[in-house]
Amino acid sequence: MRNKAIKIACSIAIAAIIASPAQQAKASTDINQLVIDAQNASTILKWAISVEGSADFKTRPYNQYNVAKKTIQTAETAATNLTNSEQISVQAKLVEPKIHTKRAQAYIDAITSSEKITDLTRNLDQAIKSADLEKVENAYHVATAEYRKQVKLLDRVYGQSTRDGIRSAVKPAMEKLIDQVKYDVTVKMYIENASAFIKENKLAEAASELEKAEYYLTFNNENFTFLSQVEKSYNDVMKSLPLQPLAVSSDGQNTVNIHFSKEYSIPLEGLEAGQYKISGETVQSAKLSEDKKTVFLTTSNLDPSTNYTVTWKDYKVNFVTEAVADTTGIVLYDTDDSYLETTNNRVYRAYLTNSDGSPYIGRVKINLTEANPATETTSTTAVITTANGSVGNAGQEATVFTDQNGNLTFIIAPANATSETYVQPTIQKLDGDQKSKKATLTHFFQLQNVSGFYNFNSMSSNIFIENNYIYMNGFKYKWDDNDLFFIRGQLVTQDVFKAALSSGDSITIGYEVKEDNISTWNITSDVTEAAKLEITNPAHSPVTYDGSNYIISGTAEAGFTVHVYRNGVFIGTAKVDDNGDWTLGSISLIQNVANTFEAYQYAPGKDGENGEGSENPTNPATAIINEGAFASTEITLNDTTENGLTLFDTLDFTFLNPSYGHRFKESLTGTITVNDGYGRSAVVKVEYIDADTLRVVDFVSIETGFAHNSTSLMIVATNGIVNQDQLAYDVEESQSNGTVIIKYAK
Repeated sequence: MRNKAIKIACSIAIAAIIASPAQQAKASTDINQLVIDAQNASTILKWAISVEGSADFKTRPYNQYNVAKKTIQTAETAATNLTNSEQISVQAKLVEPKIHTKRAQAYIDAITSSEKITDLTRNLDQAIKSADLEKVENAYHVATAEYRKQVKLLDRVYGQSTRDGIRSAVKPAMEKLIDQVKYDVTVKMYIENASAFIKENKLAEAASELEKAEYYLTFNNENFTFLSQVEKSYNDVMKSLPLQPLAVSSDGQNTVNIHFSKEYSIPLEGLEAGQYKISGETVQSAKLSEDKKTVFLTTSNLDPSTNYTVTWKDYKVNFVTEAVADTTGIVLYDTDDSYLETTNNRVYRAYLTNSDGSPYIGRVKINLTEANPATETTSTTAVITTANGSVGNAGQEATVFTDQNGNLTFIIAPANATSETYVQPTIQKLDGDQKSKKATLTHFFQLQNVSGFYNFNSMSSNIFIENNYIYMNGFKYKWDDNDLFFIRGQLVTQDVFKAALSSGDSITIGYEVKEDNISTWNITSDVTEAAKLEITNPAHSPVTYDGSNYIISGTAEAGFTVHVYRNGVFIGTAKVDDNGDWTLGSISLIQNVANTFEAYQYAPGKDGENGEGSENPTNPATAIINEGAFASTEITLNDTTENGLTLFDTLDFTFLNPSYGHRFKESLTGTITVNDGYGRSAVVKVEYIDADTLRVVDFVSIETGFAHNSTSLMIVATNGIVNQDQLAYDVEESQSNGTVIIKYAK
């Protein structure tokens, strides 16, 4: 039976081999037809999306697209039964049909996008016609955000004429409306930002936003559609901005410029030099700038590298003069570095003068360079968007003229939202003395808007923290005190984490974008040099002290833990608070011996014994408390007149515990009550002679019959007799040590 089955199987196999060429030929013929069908269908589709064909930029060729895709799929499925070489041949013939379907997909997507753009255009147009600026702003933001996404789909359409046709159907109308209100919306946003900053009492930020608004209103007012509305909003917010000095700049010689939050509204006759005070200097005169936002003070000669304080009314503003006086004649109104998102821009303002102090009216070149200390390049991605109202090709260099008063205003911005850069403008006068000056830095950081886990080394030397954001490593991160902060896995406060964070630290962030969510921050490797560990109580060492308990406290790195030992024995730990202070508590002292304290500080997550693993393993903070009374074992009277205890005699003391270094307080004066051994006493006034000697300078009181030359004189009370640590002389302890009789010097 088995042999018969084998024979039958062999017969079937032979028959199959004999029949195979014919069947394969038929299959090949069928495949060729299927490929031709796919090619024909794709050709029809090609003309449906072409300007030369039936494309009208409105009708989606769904039927032609679906037929082409189906015929291609049918041909590919049938080709799986062919040999490898035949399959490759079929795939080669289907390349062009596939290209046409891909282009058709882009065409269909573009029509869908164009319809969305048309709807956005209609909504924006209706908002503009309503003359409601609030509606305009909302429609503008929706339109521009969605337009940026949809217009990319238009650009994917194949064929220049087809692409231009579908673009021209929708883009011009939308872009015209955007251009019509972009200045209105931009300035409205600046004004709203300023209003919010005023409510938060962030007047410098508010003034900066209003300066941007003023710039566009001054140089581009012909481009506004709702100029009167915007100007009214601007004026209303400007009125609510308090007048106060925000910054001070100086040439380091005899000119000080006070930059106010807005126009100086006080009448010019009220502008007197006496209204202004500069610490240590005399203000000779005061002059108001043309824009009325800056007061120029002429002063007595200023010292280089010196901190000064300018006072106007109840306001005080500090400034520091340069080591070398500034003779460039270029006064910068913005004296602080700025940290911004890459979606923001910054306004720079400068006042230029000639060597004689008159306004410089001439050409100025502005040049932007990269100023990141971590890089070697000088090329920046930031651009100058406008300068004194001139809008040209945004680039790193621009040449413009100052206005008739010598003022220069320009705006810089990143090239795009991912262009993290540290930029520093240079301003150069191209006429006259041709001097130049570098402006302050602007650091542009990209907002981190993706949740996730991040591991990196904080190599940036510029770590900046402002409100609930931290800028570092090219990104701006949200953080607040609701987040969790760790150093080497140990939970710490945000302030402790902030103090520990520095360039070179290794950081792990479990970052959450949403404000309500909690991010985790962990410094896994901290290269920050810890604050020096010190014992501040006792205030100095060694110190003499007579008591059973003492509070040991000091300063160290915030968030660290301090281990304290006394005479080599561990006695406890203390946590360093956010201010860098620590207190161990009331410690029992070993009586009548030197109590030597040693302290070590440990970073969060670290521990050890006898300083091992600490920040200061070989250099503990130390303090010595010499516990015991300030007393004497012997007192010697130097009887200068040989009449016993009299004026100008001196008393030499030999102190108990000589290793403690007891000595009388310098310039000491006090009284000593001396008993003559017969029940009669005298109170004498004494003064300091040296560390262990007092001199009698007066008899305050003396009982009748007091025996001055008694051989049993003894001190029974003192007042004001103290040692170098204000420790009072202990009569009782001295008597217990046998110091009863004052001995006469031989």
